[in-house]
Amino acid sequence: MFSIIDRMLIREVLKTLLVIVSVLLLLILANTMVRLLGQVAAGSISMKVMGVLVGLNIVKLTGFILPPAFFFSVLWVLGRMYRDSEMVAFNAAGVGLARLYRTFFLAAIPLALLVAVLVFGVFPQARAYADVLQLQEKKQFRIGGLKPGAFNEFSKGRFVIYVGRAEESGQGLQDVFVRYVQDGRPGVLMAGRATVAKAEEAPGQFLILEDGHRYQGIPGKTDFSVASFERYGILLPEVAADSLSVSRASLPTAVLLASNDPKLKAELQGRLAAPLSVFALMLLSVPLARSLPRQGVYGRLMLAVVIYAIYMNLIQLAEKWMANGVTPEWLGVWWVPALTAVLALLIIRLDAVAYSPLWRRWKGRRL
Repeated sequence: MFSIIDRMLIREVLKTLLVIVSVLLLLILANTMVRLLGQVAAGSISMKVMGVLVGLNIVKLTGFILPPAFFFSVLWVLGRMYRDSEMVAFNAAGVGLARLYRTFFLAAIPLALLVAVLVFGVFPQARAYADVLQLQEKKQFRIGGLKPGAFNEFSKGRFVIYVGRAEESGQGLQDVFVRYVQDGRPGVLMAGRATVAKAEEAPGQFLILEDGHRYQGIPGKTDFSVASFERYGILLPEVAADSLSVSRASLPTAVLLASNDPKLKAELQGRLAAPLSVFALMLLSVPLARSLPRQGVYGRLMLAVVIYAIYMNLIQLAEKWMANGVTPEWLGVWWVPALTAVLALLIIRLDAVAYSPLWRRWKGRRL
């Protein structure tokens, strides 16, 4: 099934593909790690959740990076072969455009299946698991709606609570500072320890401060007071409970298939665009790599980058247009890969004219 030429082309493309995917993953993950480390330093997430999110990004990026990486791999390998006159020898041996497409199509089939498995199955499950883990982390970090290591602001700044840290048992808070405004008079409460208890007769929760001090009023005024207390309870403002917000990206593919919601259908079409892009971009890469011997490939490589940027923007626009009802549901997102295939056929036809001996002889006479 695979000849020597097929194995050589596939081997070169796969080696280049591995290099491109590795470099892109390292660059994007480095940026992701910096952002996540900032959240860890701020106390928003723990190192455990950070590791899960990094793994999630690897799964997500692998599924969506493989199509453009395969596109540029084919483009680079064929461009080098045209530059080194290897394609001249291939053409002399009877290896034409159809043979190249056959070879790369055989390589694209398992790659598209891998992308489909990642985008349709693995990534939604990983995303859902990460969402649940983040919710559990928030519940562990928050006691009574208070986040340790940060200022918790309520009622547009009229009620501020700072918690130094939470106890390992999860039952209490330490180094608590409270600033409030009551009847137009500001007050400050400071305590070494505090707990949160549910109110018996009123809805909500009480913050019970232990062994602290209260400063109420404006310093220098006659009504300014200082007091110490063993226990002091204040009613916490109502805080919206943490809830698991289910994103469309975390929904299983079976749910998207059974739904009539245009936004969920657009999400399904966006996932479908990933494996289709493997074939669409492959069709485009073969004619874009063509050049005369010693002409160089960099001119068309820049053109390929521009075309790919337009392609990705069209995919995102098509998904948004479908979700917002701008385009009909039957059109979906598939028209972008189809348009790319038409562009590939157009470039092939133009190249057939531009590289024909008659055109080149006529052009040489004109010059």
